[in-house]
Amino acid sequence: MPSAHSHLTSSVQARTVDAIDELVALAGESLSPAVVEHLREGAARVGQARFNLVVLGEFKRGKSTLINALLGREVLPTGVVPLTSAITLLRHGSSERLIVRYEDGREEAHGIAELGRFVTERENPHNRLGVDSTTVETPSELLEGGLQLVDTPGIGSVHAHNTAVAWEFMPRIDAALCVLTADQPFTAAERELLLAVAERVPRLLVAVNKIDHLGQDERALAIEFIHDISAQLSTTSELEFFALSARTGEGIPLLQERILRLAQEEAGTLVIASVARLAGSSAEGAAQALRFEAHAIELPLDELRRRAELFRARVEELGVARSQADDLLQAGVRRLLDERVNAPLMTFASDHSDELSAALAQRAAALGRLPARELDPALDAWIDDAIRDRFGELVPRLEGSIATEVRELQRSFAARIEAILAEVQDAADEAFGSRASGLLPDVDLSEPSAFSFKLADVAHMLDNVVAFGRRTMPGELGRRMVTRDAQDRLMHMADRHAGRLRSALVERVRDALRGYQRELSDSVEEAIAAILATVERVSNQLTADEHDVAARRAELNRRAGQLESLRAELSTITAVWGDARTLVRDGGPGELSAPAPERTAGPNG
Repeated sequence: MPSAHSHLTSSVQARTVDAIDELVALAGESLSPAVVEHLREGAARVGQARFNLVVLGEFKRGKSTLINALLGREVLPTGVVPLTSAITLLRHGSSERLIVRYEDGREEAHGIAELGRFVTERENPHNRLGVDSTTVETPSELLEGGLQLVDTPGIGSVHAHNTAVAWEFMPRIDAALCVLTADQPFTAAERELLLAVAERVPRLLVAVNKIDHLGQDERALAIEFIHDISAQLSTTSELEFFALSARTGEGIPLLQERILRLAQEEAGTLVIASVARLAGSSAEGAAQALRFEAHAIELPLDELRRRAELFRARVEELGVARSQADDLLQAGVRRLLDERVNAPLMTFASDHSDELSAALAQRAAALGRLPARELDPALDAWIDDAIRDRFGELVPRLEGSIATEVRELQRSFAARIEAILAEVQDAADEAFGSRASGLLPDVDLSEPSAFSFKLADVAHMLDNVVAFGRRTMPGELGRRMVTRDAQDRLMHMADRHAGRLRSALVERVRDALRGYQRELSDSVEEAIAAILATVERVSNQLTADEHDVAARRAELNRRAGQLESLRAELSTITAVWGDARTLVRDGGPGELSAPAPERTAGPNG
């Protein structure tokens, strides 16, 4: 027999879906097509009891490997190559299939073995195929009952669009699984990600992956550090931590068990809470936009046009401020590249030449009186290892320094853009006597926070031919010639890899900051265009009969009032159904702990 709780849940589900229908109808042009799509998708999830558990994390944290471990089979492509901007949704199906949805609305069915062709940068660079999302259907106990795992591109990968897409999926998160790693615990960007997600969802699971990279004592220290930092975060979400290794399977059963309980006992309430939160904020913005339009329509036509010209003049002044912000950002990029990338890498080989040459000579001496044909490949192998070791030490220092300065440049630029958006708001208020905040876009600090670099080299046929000729020289002469050639190759390889690293980092820093600059600058244009479109709509209305104008004003105010009532109702739903203390649960979150040697343990173990 259905419980009272299940009846209540069904009732609130139905009301939430109806409220979204009312919201879209009342708001009209006040909601952007993207927001309407998110609301419609949210209503469908509420009605069908489909629950999004979104897997988030920085690039190279093992998200895809973890999802495969949770499913018990290799479904997602893994490795060092990042995903494209495509979201991958995994849901239960009676048979396996891959559905590829393109940006133009087309859909195609494929075998799931073809997934890598659509979602990796190697096979679909910069998403040249125009993939919007991919859906994998597979029989899985974990995915039964409506749970959908969503794999997002890594925050902070080498491709700025991946970071943006991951952040753009935020409105569709019902609960989140954030992936950290024990060997690189809690970067500044990961703290920001955790806070951003925690503000949106009541349930946040945190997987501390790669514990197999550390010894027992190191695990305890890393876990304690993560626990202490998490305790300092002021969030409304309930955080639950799981120490595990996606590679070895350690700790995976406990996370699987928790996700199953989440889907079975909390999915309905969490979907309601997250969708109601999105709908409530959308209703608030739409109501403000309608109030602005209702106020503007009270003005005589000539006065409205005069004020529109005042607003445009003020916008032109703000255009100068935006150009200055762009110039300051570009100046910062040039300084960053000169100081942190160009200078240290252009002098890398010369700065280390004596040290590398001496080490090579020592290695040649240690190899004794090997014939030239054996000495040459032995020194080649040493050169490869030595160069990789040096760059292995250099790259993390460079990346840490660059990432820190990239964040500071972005924060500074974002602060300027947000100030300009506030001035656009003030200009609208001064010109039209009403706030236009409902027409302003959100601005997020969706920054790339980390870089990666993969050393690789391709032997040239000429090098091989020359090396072969000298390997055939007899005795000490051959050994001396091989050692001398090895010294030349060593310096050449150092210069070559430094140049390749410099080129890669320069390109990525510029791409990341260009994308960020364009995203935030477009938000200013979007705000201005929305306000002017409203003014134009009002101007057209004012040329109509006065009675029609009065009716339009009354209609706008009526709709705004209804939207405000909807917002209040949706806020109540969010508060009640998103409060972790009111959710039906079996047991508490427990504490984060390191797995003991004899068993796999997590916070709920």
